[in-house]
Amino acid sequence: MENYIKEERGGVRVQALLCDRTVVNEVGADFSLPDYQPEIKRLLRVRASVSPPDKYIGAGSAELSGTVDYSILYAGNDGALYCANQAEEYRVTVPVEMTADFEIGDGVVCDVEMVPDMTVGRVMGPRRMSLKCRLRSRVRMYGTRVIEEEIRGATEDALERLRGSCESARVFVGVGDPIRLGDEIVCDTQAEGLRVICAEGQVLVSEAVAGSGCVNCRGEAVLKLLCCREGSGEAPYVQWRRIPFAGSVPVDGAEVNCDCCAHGACTDVSITVEEGRILCEVALRLSARAQRNESISYTKDLYSTAQHGENAYDTVALPVARRCINGNFSLNTTLSMEEAGIRPEQSVVDLILTPTVQSLACENGKYVLVGKCRALATLYAAGELSAQEFDVPFRYETEGDCDASDYDVTVTPLSSRARADGERVGVDAELGVALATRAESEVMMLRAASLGDAVTPIDATYTVCYPAREDSLWSVAKRYHKPVADIAQKNPLSGSPAADSADSLDGVRYLLI
Repeated sequence: MENYIKEERGGVRVQALLCDRTVVNEVGADFSLPDYQPEIKRLLRVRASVSPPDKYIGAGSAELSGTVDYSILYAGNDGALYCANQAEEYRVTVPVEMTADFEIGDGVVCDVEMVPDMTVGRVMGPRRMSLKCRLRSRVRMYGTRVIEEEIRGATEDALERLRGSCESARVFVGVGDPIRLGDEIVCDTQAEGLRVICAEGQVLVSEAVAGSGCVNCRGEAVLKLLCCREGSGEAPYVQWRRIPFAGSVPVDGAEVNCDCCAHGACTDVSITVEEGRILCEVALRLSARAQRNESISYTKDLYSTAQHGENAYDTVALPVARRCINGNFSLNTTLSMEEAGIRPEQSVVDLILTPTVQSLACENGKYVLVGKCRALATLYAAGELSAQEFDVPFRYETEGDCDASDYDVTVTPLSSRARADGERVGVDAELGVALATRAESEVMMLRAASLGDAVTPIDATYTVCYPAREDSLWSVAKRYHKPVADIAQKNPLSGSPAADSADSLDGVRYLLI
């Protein structure tokens, strides 16, 4: 038989989730205070922040590396507050199983969220400490999946193919180079003996806009300076400073029609106190996500006008990009002194929050992000310093799509304060949110067709078909092994709906085949 194809392979290429794993590692370090710092009387807190990882994707695994920066707050033998900093490298290996339906090579996207899940410090001596950080890494890798269709034994030019189209999401990520900022805080005349105990920074991205191969960001570095006036006998206090920034994150694959969001981390904060002013130097790095939908074409159905055959189909779940959001919200709540574990005579001189997202739901056309913050308070009473932990719930609402079923989110604690009000403690905080959401659609695709015996021609001058209610132009043409175009030409069909549409035979009582 001329023009005979033994086997033909085609398919659809879409971006799909290759790996979604959460890996927990422990990063530990033994740390000695420098000689110029006082000895440790009481350890109050250890806070860890994680730099965005450098990524290497090799055969069967993804290698992630960066630094964990520890900020250690303690009371010295003189009863005053002091801070020490220590940086340790981390290295995480995530195994990746590359299945046969994924293409190996370019186009693999690695999206990583690294969170210091728990940080513990232990005093080993007057100047020695042991630090441990449990690092929780969620690694999502996207690759190009080939959804194949296989056609066996077909006669060329005798195939009728029903095409469909749908949208499928593509996700892109990137990490920018360090952005360096500087600022000057002018002190008041009462600032004699000023000492900055500890300086920490967070990043608020207020705007993220996609460009060609990049995401352009604007926002603020939010600095918290824990200060005291030496010899005054007063409790330490917190001073806040916001430094605006603008920067661009290179993101391969991003285009101007992408929706995007970004978040950041302060990788270094340096403070110098001079007469009448505080000089601040900050380095930050931004991480960006971009996503868009692309239209893909696939085979919904197929038959031959010359041969009988059997088809097999697959239902394929495809991601669909929804909204990306950068926002911030206020957390204002109160709880009893007993719930917080704070005594009435104690005042809160410092409060840090560690957010954990518990769920994303849709209510009344809005996204509702629910979680809790682990609060760690540094307390002061009668010259004594101590620490206390308690939980504070949060809820964030923003406009969204109620079919979102998948999301990536980063919640950043920007500022936090606690105040005593009678028998209750009030917590006021600002948190930043970077949220990317996706939905899922199911599409029925042709997976395989096997064609064999020849169709026996109908021995009749005219053949008349009375279509059933559920019939379409496509189902009738497939039943009689006739080209769709031939039946459409022989019959007065109204409009031009899709061949498999229920409207394709609207008003038709019978068809000439």
